[in-house]
Amino acid sequence: MIISSVPRHFLLAQITAALILSLSLALLSYRFKALSRSGAVGTVVVGTIIFGFGGVVFAIPLLFFFISSSIFSHLKTPGKIQSLSGADKTGTRDFAQVMANGAAASALALVYFLSGDIIWFFPYLASLCEASADTWATELGTLHPDSPVSILSLKRVDPGQSGGISILGTVASIGGAIMTMLVARSGGLIADEFLWIDMMLWLTAACCGLAGSFLDSVLGASLQAQYRCNQCHRRTERRNHCGLPATLARGVRFVDNDFVNFAGTLFAALAATAIILLLGA
Repeated sequence: MIISSVPRHFLLAQITAALILSLSLALLSYRFKALSRSGAVGTVVVGTIIFGFGGVVFAIPLLFFFISSSIFSHLKTPGKIQSLSGADKTGTRDFAQVMANGAAASALALVYFLSGDIIWFFPYLASLCEASADTWATELGTLHPDSPVSILSLKRVDPGQSGGISILGTVASIGGAIMTMLVARSGGLIADEFLWIDMMLWLTAACCGLAGSFLDSVLGASLQAQYRCNQCHRRTERRNHCGLPATLARGVRFVDNDFVNFAGTLFAALAATAIILLLGA
């Protein structure tokens, strides 16, 4: 499934349009406090690469992930605010958060462009399915008042704690992966090269994305650093709490939420690549 090379003048126009669109989206998101300044820069970088080198079909699932995650992050309840108060980063997304969710996707958009093989769209899609699954699980799962359980020990953990899962969060995770895949498939219908793609590849992307989100939870429950505040004695992902340095209580110091998010998206992309190669697609 090899596509023809893109004429240079068309590519330049596409990258320029991608830069303008990404910049507009970043400024709008910054205006509504969905992104910090550094997050806006990250969005321009990721958006320009994916829109510019992948085209409209690549852009559609990225836009869906970005818009849906931004909407859900603004759904607030007192319980959710309390649940996420100990999280390392909440609300406004910075450069590291944007890259953690978009670096693997950006690299795969470039691989697609350089190889000319549309098959690379599916590892790309898997990474975005993972990002949606993980984000939806966090933003919607924490709306439920009941405490989640650890994905490893199945013991009750504090709401919002990394590695915690709940029924609502799991359903949201599945929904995020499936909806991102369905939106991408609908967008793919505008391109001739997608018309003959077997449904198995679309399902592979969604399933690998869901698997990546579960890996995210496993890493969050095991290796991700958690600290204990020396003032209020609460568990937190923040190195400083109540204005004081917190004590490492569990995990590896450099394994933070951004590291775990990147690992999840990368795993989803690699798993999808391995399965596609095994299928001989």
